[in-house]
Amino acid sequence: MAGEQKILIVDDHQITQAGLRMLFQAHPEYIVVGALDRGATVAAFVQSQPVDLVILDLNIPDVKGINILAEIVGSRDMTVIILTGESAYGEVDYALKLGARAVVSKADPAEEVIAACEAALAGELYISPHMRDALGRHRQPPVALSSRQMAILHYLAQGESNKEIAYRLSIAQPTVSFHIAELRRKLEVANNRKIVERAQELNIL
Repeated sequence: MAGEQKILIVDDHQITQAGLRMLFQAHPEYIVVGALDRGATVAAFVQSQPVDLVILDLNIPDVKGINILAEIVGSRDMTVIILTGESAYGEVDYALKLGARAVVSKADPAEEVIAACEAALAGELYISPHMRDALGRHRQPPVALSSRQMAILHYLAQGESNKEIAYRLSIAQPTVSFHIAELRRKLEVANNRKIVERAQELNIL
């Protein structure tokens, strides 16, 4: 790994933040550039300065962690590791579909976080043994969507317009339209209204 990898921690538990800072102090190849306890400020933070990796707790009080993930992966293709104390494995599975690169449980040994960082930054998918057992076999969805297409699908399912999606993902409306056309093609549906319905049938959403 060339140079220090800049890490942003997003977790509302002070003990978790402090524990992660101590962990990374022992690994000089990583530097913690920020620790946020609110989701609303994450997108602005990653736009304002270089961040190589985000460690994200899905259970943030102000914004759904899944929405933070969709926004930063969909707009910036950010490398994100999910660190979760939750047993809502459906949400963890969905996070992987949205483009999270790794999942580690807060019950895992600290070194699992380092293993996840190394794998994610190398472009590999990492699921800690504890989370792999909990999730069962992580099934690949039957249709391969890019992280940006997955983010657009996520917002379509929430009823957002093309204009709203373009704003959220910091992309042009024609780009959103192009990806929606690709979603229609990949999901083999005739119109936009059927996209979400078909994605739900295929367990992509």
